[in-house]
Amino acid sequence: MYNELLFMAGSLGRLVRKNVDRILRSTGLTSAMFTTLLCIDELGGACQKEIEDRLILSRATVSSMLDVLERGGLIVRNRDQEDGRVRHIMITDEGHARFSAARERMKNIENGMGLAISSDEKEKYMDISQKLKKALEEGLC
Repeated sequence: MYNELLFMAGSLGRLVRKNVDRILRSTGLTSAMFTTLLCIDELGGACQKEIEDRLILSRATVSSMLDVLERGGLIVRNRDQEDGRVRHIMITDEGHARFSAARERMKNIENGMGLAISSDEKEKYMDISQKLKKALEEGLC
């Protein structure tokens, strides 16, 4: 089949997103909201540029998502004491509660996928995925 690798990667991505969206729906979060909260959580708070770089998203996309999260009371943006142009983004208590609930539900997908392959296969998959990701990021493809 023409473009087998691209087709399989796209198909897998769509199936994962479909299942993620279904599971997250009950928490009131979208996959984009969850991913943004995950990034902020892993960084222990963040500025917008850190989120843009980590998620490989444009300034406008991240800004819009942060607006949605802030309006929903899930994050706050605090001005930096030394540089008023910089805002530090933190997850609110409500944001932590919804994010934690969503994270628990996300484990179901991860566990289900893990049952379909051995730990050796998972390790190989992760290695191959990292190599392909790096090649795409570096423009080698």
